[in-house]
Amino acid sequence: MRDWAIDWAYELKEWLSWLLGESPLPAKRARMMLAASLVVVGLLAAGVVSAFRSPARSTRTTAQDTATGVAPAPASASASNASGASGNAASSSAVAGQATAAGPPSTAGRSRNGRHGSRARSGAAGTAKSGTATSSPVVPSPSTSVISATPSVAQAGPGALKAPVPAVAGKATPPPASGAPGTPGAPGTVHATAGQDSSRVTWTAPASNRNATVVGYNVYVATRPGTEGTSPANGSSLVTGTSYVVSGLVPGMPYYFEVRAVGPGGISGASTEASATPTTGFKSVGSLIGQVVGMASDPQGTGYWLVNSIGQISAHGTAGNYGSVASLPLNAPVEGIVASPDGRGYWEVARDGGVFAFGDAHFYGSMGGTRLNGAVVGLTATADGKGYWEVAADGGVFAFGDAHFYGSMGGQTLNSPVVGMALDASGNGYWEVGADGGIFAFGDAPFYGSMGGQVSNSPVVGMALDPITGGYWEVTSDGSISSFGGAVYQGSTGMLDLNAPIAGMNVDQATGGYWLVSWDGGVFAFGAPFNGAG
Repeated sequence: MRDWAIDWAYELKEWLSWLLGESPLPAKRARMMLAASLVVVGLLAAGVVSAFRSPARSTRTTAQDTATGVAPAPASASASNASGASGNAASSSAVAGQATAAGPPSTAGRSRNGRHGSRARSGAAGTAKSGTATSSPVVPSPSTSVISATPSVAQAGPGALKAPVPAVAGKATPPPASGAPGTPGAPGTVHATAGQDSSRVTWTAPASNRNATVVGYNVYVATRPGTEGTSPANGSSLVTGTSYVVSGLVPGMPYYFEVRAVGPGGISGASTEASATPTTGFKSVGSLIGQVVGMASDPQGTGYWLVNSIGQISAHGTAGNYGSVASLPLNAPVEGIVASPDGRGYWEVARDGGVFAFGDAHFYGSMGGTRLNGAVVGLTATADGKGYWEVAADGGVFAFGDAHFYGSMGGQTLNSPVVGMALDASGNGYWEVGADGGIFAFGDAPFYGSMGGQVSNSPVVGMALDPITGGYWEVTSDGSISSFGGAVYQGSTGMLDLNAPIAGMNVDQATGGYWLVSWDGGVFAFGAPFNGAG
């Protein structure tokens, strides 16, 4: 070993002399010893580096394993020949206009494959040729339900379908009773009575307090029995009495309630369950239960469909019933219905951006399951029916299928929320309309004026294209009609005493007339045939 060390030192000296230019290139033996030395040094260095890096890698792996999980598979539900997507319960109350949850980040008014729209010409005050309109507080847009004639199977897109509930639904696993000292017993018998868009829940104090003081109560809500969530309808403020009014419910949809007492030691077990179905506050004129929110017609003008907030459909005239989401537990109320170009199908759209296709209407995607800046307030199909746009209350527009993104009011400051949109005659542009009557034109859509800035008795609730002139109408919640760009005024309900507000309007493609539909299912025909109501 000593001789090897002397030889190695000697050869190293030769290499040093060569580097200094004092001797020629060392012989083969010296070269081999240098190569072996370098290999040994490399192995030692690699071992040192590995020793220092191993703890860090282990730490990162542990952190990743802790932070990640497996998302539950989407649920499938049964309905009538429907295909579509709806978001999970958390996104039901999210606002539409800016996608922030699924996929790459997108900005307000941006389709998943589109660009942010620049502000178009704002809706300057226009002069209505006929009718009167006014701007005032926005009438809450209703939801709908559908009656399925021949239920089959509905394939839902991403996200588990759950019906809308006030506050945050949370998981369908109720909070366990702690049983710790100071935890009261479960509240007594619970009763629920239906109100207008609400329900009053009452109960009695726990029969046994277990020597615990009851400091308050939590009320839990669900749309299916036994699935009350962990987030109470009363939020973070405990109910101090023995009754509570749960508001913001969808008329015609059954709700289930349970109550838990809260003491110093924790939350009690669940009370018995009670159920109630909220009402609309007005009598429906047809078969639809709950608030009617939209209308669509076939291209011949010989039939039309009405839809309510739980997705129930009623068909009139020659219109066929192709199914609905009435039997599905939805994440958010239905907001409207749009017919396919040939009238042999239709789409239903929900406030969370979920789209459901029936008949020959195809599903091309939706904002369901994506967190939005504003609720979706409408859907407009392309001329060939191979795509559609969704529009949100903040002005965001989302394009699917062969629909092109031409811009939007998403991200802009609005005087009033957007309440609808319409495709222009060329099919290469669209308008958005605000509750104050302001019109915003994008693409090739021309601006002919608007009710923006005008005094109005009621808020604008929608607009429609005149297929004959290429102009457009605006309609308010009292049924007043304002015409722009040559659109022909056919009449209105503006001077009538209505039993319920107007939900929107639909155009007869054959005659150029239109229908108005009210929340109670009433239909008012102007220059178009009347085929029934409700």
